[in-house]
Amino acid sequence: MAVNRLKPPKNLHIEFKPSPRQYELWKLLQPNYCPHCGGEIEQILVGYDPQRNPQYKPQCKQCRSQNLPQLILGGGAAGGGKSFIGSVWLVSSCIRFENIRAVVARKTLKSLKESTWNTIKSILKDWGLKEDINYKINNLEGTLTFWNDSVIIMKEMADIPSDPNFERFGSSEYTIAMVDEVSEISERAVEVLFSRLRWRTHETFKTPRMLLTTNPTINWVRSRFVQDENGEKVICREGESYIPFSVFDNPNIAFRQVYEAALNKIRDQATKERLLYGNWDFVEANDMAIYRSFDGSRHLVTGLKEKVYDPTKPLVTVWDFNVAPQMSVLSSQIDYDNKKVYILEEILGKPEEKENNTPALARKVRLKLYRDKHIGGVDVTGDPSGLQRSTTNEDGINNYTIITDTFGKGVLRPKVKLLRKQPPQATRCEFVNEVFDGYNGWEIQIDIKCRKLTQDLIYQLRNEDGSKNKQKTTDPKTGVKYERYGHLSDCLDYLLCYYLRDSWYKFKSGGDGNGYVVSTSVIQEGFSY
Repeated sequence: MAVNRLKPPKNLHIEFKPSPRQYELWKLLQPNYCPHCGGEIEQILVGYDPQRNPQYKPQCKQCRSQNLPQLILGGGAAGGGKSFIGSVWLVSSCIRFENIRAVVARKTLKSLKESTWNTIKSILKDWGLKEDINYKINNLEGTLTFWNDSVIIMKEMADIPSDPNFERFGSSEYTIAMVDEVSEISERAVEVLFSRLRWRTHETFKTPRMLLTTNPTINWVRSRFVQDENGEKVICREGESYIPFSVFDNPNIAFRQVYEAALNKIRDQATKERLLYGNWDFVEANDMAIYRSFDGSRHLVTGLKEKVYDPTKPLVTVWDFNVAPQMSVLSSQIDYDNKKVYILEEILGKPEEKENNTPALARKVRLKLYRDKHIGGVDVTGDPSGLQRSTTNEDGINNYTIITDTFGKGVLRPKVKLLRKQPPQATRCEFVNEVFDGYNGWEIQIDIKCRKLTQDLIYQLRNEDGSKNKQKTTDPKTGVKYERYGHLSDCLDYLLCYYLRDSWYKFKSGGDGNGYVVSTSVIQEGFSY
């Protein structure tokens, strides 16, 4: 039954001229449409689950493709028209089909009402639709209802501690959804909302469709749709797609010229790269971070390992033995002649790959060094607590003996070199900041693919006493609590305090020479390969 008193518009004329990039995104959003060939979509039987229930999968009737995008990211520079395309899609879909439920979402309702909601109302006005004649808005419920019973619903998607599983979505049913500025929202929130796209889907779109929009970010959105942890292009999962945007993809020339001029006035280069050109490799600044002297434009280098790595010179591997969210290793080479520290690579032992234990990660590092044809010897250093014996091991067995035994006595020639104890956290962090600023003539260069280390340097906050604020977070899949940041930055601390120890002693105590270095017959100092 149609909404009382609302009437369909007469002689509705819609003028919509997307740019080529906008049209590329538009095709992915169309109902019952294969973006590869334009064919229609059908559900085919692909097998049975363990309970013998039939399993179906969408497939194009014409080209037989099963890679039909359902979760679509429009990401990139500001002003590219991503949110506009999404708003046009929601409105036109509600006009096209009766009694569908379209969701427009953002982190908070306040930010949604100040942005995308205004865009939707502007489109309705431009197309000649009249409020309270063709549609009505209920600001209390956050809905916009059309004459044909189709409705656009506002949703807030902020994480709430009392509702970590988004049970507030309950048994809700929607047809399509658009999530604006998805970088502000957790991956779990997006997946829960996507699971609710089932209202009349089989009669209209044939497959669920959710559009995500964002400017470049360095959280889960980038690693899922754009770049992996090594900076390589992501091959999207089946049913997912990414369309990159820049401000130059906006077909409104006058808007583009004015907005481009405004973005060009931004002084911070990283912000300009992100917003104007849609650069996903940007590194943002954080004045509250403990590593305040880290500057991505100075310290991050693209292709550093390829440029400077020398397999005939000693390689330093720095180990952190926390098992969650992963075990961590930094590899580095130091040029003492030119006073340069090169952070070449980060190697992660992930739980899902069962590599977050010392034997497995040591095997992974060994294999990598063999592939690199490394013959210059390997130093093994890191957290001094790794020397402690576990009750599960025999006497004399610890993390470092496991690593050296795994590396073997062949071409790698591992040597353990450790600080006697962990240096005071506040002091060592200040020292690292000084080295970032060129203390004693030293320079740090970090390969841009060291994503986790970069996140630590940006997001690791400082306590009032100068130590690291290692807040814990809970893994939604396992329920395990862990420190989100700080593991690879700890490795950097240990590396600089040991291998730049003359500068460390000078900074710490005026160069008295009495430091924390373990000096035994087993553990040797310096590079003597």
